[in-house]
Amino acid sequence: MEVGNSISISTGQQWSFDNDVASHFDEHVQMSVPVYHEGHELIGFLSDFFIKDGSVFYEIGCSTGALIHKIYTRHSQKAATRFIGVEPVQNMIAQAKKRTGSLPIEYLHTTIENIDMEACDFIASYYCLQFIPLTKRIMAYEKLYDALIPGGALILFEKEVIDDSKINEMIESCYLKFKLSRGFSVEEILAKKFSLEGVMRPCTERENRKILAEVGFKQIATIMKYGEFHGYLCIK
Repeated sequence: MEVGNSISISTGQQWSFDNDVASHFDEHVQMSVPVYHEGHELIGFLSDFFIKDGSVFYEIGCSTGALIHKIYTRHSQKAATRFIGVEPVQNMIAQAKKRTGSLPIEYLHTTIENIDMEACDFIASYYCLQFIPLTKRIMAYEKLYDALIPGGALILFEKEVIDDSKINEMIESCYLKFKLSRGFSVEEILAKKFSLEGVMRPCTERENRKILAEVGFKQIATIMKYGEFHGYLCIK
């Protein structure tokens, strides 16, 4: 099955970021996620409030390094600042290293569940935690909260389910039209949708806010929203 941008999935196979996805990922995600670049831009602007000399920044699920590269470029003149990308797919890290070359950006080939995080000032997770099984997701949020210094921030972008079933149906229809307008065929859209079943497990906004509050975040604010796509700023 073709899901667009030269990415193929065998019939009955679930979506995976392994195999050949990495080499086509940038084009695919930019066409699939509304206001993708604007989300990166906003994270960059917000990073100015949290990254300083000696800061540590993590991107959880850094994929091909597009966002962490932008954050590094923005703050590279700050002294003793570290930029760490966490990514479980080796092919994605290979693409990220091609992008960033010899820049002092660290890449860790692991998952949020397995990493021992250092104390840090700023964390970004851009449509990543929605792929973690629900049984492990709360532990992942706890780990991110615990790693942040007081006053540090987590930027979280997630695709969500709308609480109201009728409105959710409308928003899902709008997203299908969005993908059609970007050049995906009906067959590609359905193939991708079916492949994500059981792999991407989106929560509702209420559920996400509840988890964030329960792990300790006191300040939780929406910073961007487009239909099901929701960005949060969470300050410890």
